[in-house]
Amino acid sequence: MNQIRKIKRIGSVISILSKYGFDDIIARTSAQKFLPKGFVRSKRGEEIFKLGVYKRVRLVLEELGPTYVKLGQMFSNREDILPPEMIAELAELQDNVPPEELDIYQKLSDELLIDPKEHFEYINPTPIASASISQVYMARLINGEKVVIKVKRSTIDEIIRSDIMIMKDLASILEKNYDAARRMSLKQLINSFENNMNRELSLTNEFHNIEKFRKNFDSRPEVYVPETYKDLSNNNVLTMEFIDGFKVNNKEKIIENGMLPKDVAQLGIVLFMKMVLEDGFFHADPHPGNVFIMTNQKVCFIDFGSMGQIMKGDMELLEGIIESFLMQDAKKIIRLTKRLAIEYHIEDEKTLERDIYDIFHMLEHSSLNEINVNDIVAKIKSIMANNRVLMPEFIYLLLRGISIIEGIGKQLDPDLNVMESMRPYANELALKKYGPKQIAQKSIKHLKILASNLQNLPDDLTMLLEKIKDDKLKVNFEVEGLEDMRKTLQNASNRLTYAIIIAALSIGSSILMMAKIPPLFFGNSFLGLIGFLISGILGIAIIYSIWKKDK
Repeated sequence: MNQIRKIKRIGSVISILSKYGFDDIIARTSAQKFLPKGFVRSKRGEEIFKLGVYKRVRLVLEELGPTYVKLGQMFSNREDILPPEMIAELAELQDNVPPEELDIYQKLSDELLIDPKEHFEYINPTPIASASISQVYMARLINGEKVVIKVKRSTIDEIIRSDIMIMKDLASILEKNYDAARRMSLKQLINSFENNMNRELSLTNEFHNIEKFRKNFDSRPEVYVPETYKDLSNNNVLTMEFIDGFKVNNKEKIIENGMLPKDVAQLGIVLFMKMVLEDGFFHADPHPGNVFIMTNQKVCFIDFGSMGQIMKGDMELLEGIIESFLMQDAKKIIRLTKRLAIEYHIEDEKTLERDIYDIFHMLEHSSLNEINVNDIVAKIKSIMANNRVLMPEFIYLLLRGISIIEGIGKQLDPDLNVMESMRPYANELALKKYGPKQIAQKSIKHLKILASNLQNLPDDLTMLLEKIKDDKLKVNFEVEGLEDMRKTLQNASNRLTYAIIIAALSIGSSILMMAKIPPLFFGNSFLGLIGFLISGILGIAIIYSIWKKDK
């Protein structure tokens, strides 16, 4: 990053923090050295403090710009680490920014190295949508097809990467000075945010997401995926088919289109379950503005910039947690959660086990129509917060997606029960997973691993025996708390040594005094007096160190 730009941006961040009453953060750092000479903190009246800390945090994020707004939006989904009042404020953050003024024809020419007029019959020069990363234009190809052109803002890469570098510095400062920041693993969260933003900044990544999503839904005729135009797309431009439809939560339009709202709600749940449990690749933001119903009654998802991805190993752990949940095996859920988590600090597993059983109790003693998935999601997030469990990012995206899908479903069908709607698909998936073919494939896989390990066993045993024979085998182990015990014993032995020295000096000095060994000082042995003085000083020093340690 350009150093002058960084210094100016840090100065701007400090100025805005100061403006909204967060001077204590600045005071705990050496950040002021980046301020321009003669910089004066913003003046503010008492009324700024009357707004409350959570509102001031939101105002800071909005004034800092799009990167910080997106960070706030990510945190608005983290009820497990932030209080409800903060979540409510962050939920009000909007990713609406004025469009960048640019010549769309010149932009396409520079980016794609083409003459746009040879490919496009018409491009509307005014964007139909504008967000922090990109803006969207309506256009028509030479063959008459309607398309949308998504164009990334000119300097957004540099702005976001610059801001993330400053965020990392701030996260380090906050973790160093505030326990709350350490408990929420703020630096880890900023790293996760950085990964997400890098994916969103790449329109090539979004292009590949669309193609992957299309492949996953090839066998589902009720889903339509927009066409993309590879020759008219790159990392900064994405050209795709214009989708003519209406939002998935528009009940009136659904009925006019000859569909039943409750069927659409059920389909939405089934499709989301397929994405998560079958594909391990799901839409991370399935709100109504990103899910459309077309006139041919097909469901169409748009905006594939942010997708949740689940690795194969994590998928198996997630499936194990779901199975254990259905079997009400809290101990296994805890064991698998530890393996899935990035970090955890579970102080009392018995309490955690009881909290999990509270969820089982909620499900057992509520009628199907009374079960609210949002309540269950909130309980899960609360459990993770209490035990400082930091999960992979896809888990939080998944919980958010479940809440959004249930919200849409309840709008379409107030009597919808998500748990009951999931059951047929879950049963179908279980049959696939535990069918003879799948069991045979798993058994073959495990046998191959076992055979490989057995094949390597003689070599491993030979190597082990050679190390034992050559006296080169070393066993390293660490006993927790042993270092503290060692220090305690060392301190005790040091004090005992000092006590013996003091006693010896005192006894020796007494003998010298009684024998009046010269040289004499006012009739007393001078050496004896020196001995008493030294032993007295050492005695006071030991008493002081013990007093200080106890305090």
